[in-house]
Amino acid sequence: MTTPARQFPDRPDAAGFVRAALAAALAQVQSHMDAVDAVDAGSGEAERIHQLRVALRRLRTLLRECAGLAPGMRAEWDAPLALAFARLGTLRDAGTLADVVRPLLQDADAPLCDWAVPDAGQADADAAAAVREPQFLQTLAEIHALTQAPAGKRQPGLVSLSAAGTRKYLARRLARLHRQVLRDGRHFDRLPLAQQHRVRKRLKRLRYLADFAREFAPGMWPGKKGRRFAEALVPAQDALGLHNDMAVAAALFRDEAGTDPRAWFAAGYLQARLATSARSSRRALRALARVPGFWA
Repeated sequence: MTTPARQFPDRPDAAGFVRAALAAALAQVQSHMDAVDAVDAGSGEAERIHQLRVALRRLRTLLRECAGLAPGMRAEWDAPLALAFARLGTLRDAGTLADVVRPLLQDADAPLCDWAVPDAGQADADAAAAVREPQFLQTLAEIHALTQAPAGKRQPGLVSLSAAGTRKYLARRLARLHRQVLRDGRHFDRLPLAQQHRVRKRLKRLRYLADFAREFAPGMWPGKKGRRFAEALVPAQDALGLHNDMAVAAALFRDEAGTDPRAWFAAGYLQARLATSARSSRRALRALARVPGFWA
């Protein structure tokens, strides 16, 4: 996050934490929306789309995990955010996953190492359209309005909860996500693909909520445990990310095989490697279990 924590109280109450964290998340979304909307087709567009999706996931994490601190957060806000996220994900999958899997397929002498991707200009237009949807923009405006609740005044959209109560709330949410991730991580390689994907989403929510807690309530988590925990999350996220990318790429090659039979080799090869990447993910999650949560 780019908003300095020193601009906010070290031990905020619920309203202060929600306002600060939501404002930062919205600013990140807006920054990457402007970048996607303004550039012409060409180099770097896939990375801009990726960064916008990260910003949207961070915002959705706040709306989901901190709803108990802000009854003004409306459940229906998630649908337009999720739709934009999914549309941008389709463009990201088509444009950047090849960079991940192509070296693997080249080493295996695959007859086809890429699938058909949309024209770069069309991909740019589709990305811009995804963030111009009226319902999406209206949702962002309503979230922004919640962040503008005046400090020090009781607001119907924000709960009145002390710093100590806010710390306890965040600790419970972090502990719950942590417990779920570690529980499923013990047998990650035996889970169905859909459940493996759910573990990855929970791991990301754990990371983002931990980031927000440490950034906007730094006085609640003294010491170096927070930094060590954040560092420990990286190998697990990388392992689960590669596993997910190979699963998505395998599906894309299966679709490609409908018009180009050469794609069957790539689809089968990547599918076979999923067992190995799942075991690597399980080991990474077990390693994470050895690092205590900083909220305890």
